[in-house]
Amino acid sequence: MKPVINLVIYLLLTLHAATAQVTKEQKSEAIDSVIKLMNERYIFPETAKKIELHLRKQQSNKAYDTISSAEAFAAKLTTDVRSICHDKHVTIRYSAEPLAINRNNDLMQISEEERKGYAEFLRFENYGVKKLEVLRGNIGYIDFKFLCGTEYAGDFYAAMMNYVQHTDALIIDFRHCGGAMSDNVIPFLCSYFFTDKTHLNDLYWRERNFTQQTWTQVVVPGKKYLNKPIYILTSGGTFSGAEEMAYDLKNLKRATIIGEVTGGGANPGGSVNLTKHFNMFLPVGRAINPITKTNWEGVGVQPDSLIMPRLALQKAHILAMKSSFNTSTDPGWKDELIRLIAQVEKETPVFTKVTFRLKGYANAKEVSVAGSFNEWSASSAKMKRQGDEWIVETIAEPGKHMYKFVIDGQWIIDPGNKETEMENGYSNSVVIVK
Repeated sequence: MKPVINLVIYLLLTLHAATAQVTKEQKSEAIDSVIKLMNERYIFPETAKKIELHLRKQQSNKAYDTISSAEAFAAKLTTDVRSICHDKHVTIRYSAEPLAINRNNDLMQISEEERKGYAEFLRFENYGVKKLEVLRGNIGYIDFKFLCGTEYAGDFYAAMMNYVQHTDALIIDFRHCGGAMSDNVIPFLCSYFFTDKTHLNDLYWRERNFTQQTWTQVVVPGKKYLNKPIYILTSGGTFSGAEEMAYDLKNLKRATIIGEVTGGGANPGGSVNLTKHFNMFLPVGRAINPITKTNWEGVGVQPDSLIMPRLALQKAHILAMKSSFNTSTDPGWKDELIRLIAQVEKETPVFTKVTFRLKGYANAKEVSVAGSFNEWSASSAKMKRQGDEWIVETIAEPGKHMYKFVIDGQWIIDPGNKETEMENGYSNSVVIVK
């Protein structure tokens, strides 16, 4: 969902996370704080009460007593809360570094002392843009890791949109995009795609009991990207604000969605520190689309063309060039597009079957494998219990892939595989697919 400004703080907190022991007192303090904050601020008050009852029952049943790892406790607490609310935004995390008992009043903002470091982080991360280029056939391509506010990236995003302005179609890649960090970035970007002021979305906030409308702008820096096709690529890892932009443009019939059903998180909120070492993402609002009168919470955004994420870019690229062919009046360019389309069609990757196995974890409710072969989607390759292990057969391109198992929301490296590799501060298991 759009206002997820503290996603970056979450990323930083996760990078500093480490295995640590947690005491009984620390667990009780974290549970009490979760219950208090959910009752006070969670978007659905009735659900918050049910969560309180469930967590107290878990405590009385000693469900947390044998957990000694702080990370495992955070994962278990997250799973228990989600088992009632089914809200994928709700996440409890552990930080090895002490946290300030913080800004409980405004989850949508960061403090002044954090702002400089936040701005530097965004700059180092290229404001969430992984790749910006013009593909063969004069097709624009933007690959997002996340979306951030225009107060930090407005000039950058305007330059980005002007860079692709001359292209004949635009592909926006949200397959790896985990969300947006501001309530202004989606209206800003979408403003390039509409001539007139257009109603995109509404956000209802429990606190103050009000509804906020979001609209596109009539005027943008540079030229608008009008009357040309837009394709949005999705995966099971597409989440939150990325889903909203896909959902908005799909319902306004301004973009074609290609890929996998998205993650299904439509309740905006922010990060709050529960204790000195535990942090929670707390949803305090919900989206209401002006066309559908609902949102994508729990169901995800349904693609117009359902295809495995690894093939989505190729399909969108071909469709974009075919659209350009149909509208072009230049015979020479049409011949070139025919050649390029045939060229891209021949580049379909070859996949190999690969089986993943995980021993133990007999009491787990849901286990999956996520990795570079499936866009790190925790929902694409769910495992089944067979005997004393969990098994799944999936497909991957030949070569090296990194992966992790996801056990009831907790990500772990493969205990049966000694081969690991670091990426972006995370240790991942490695498999070579032949």
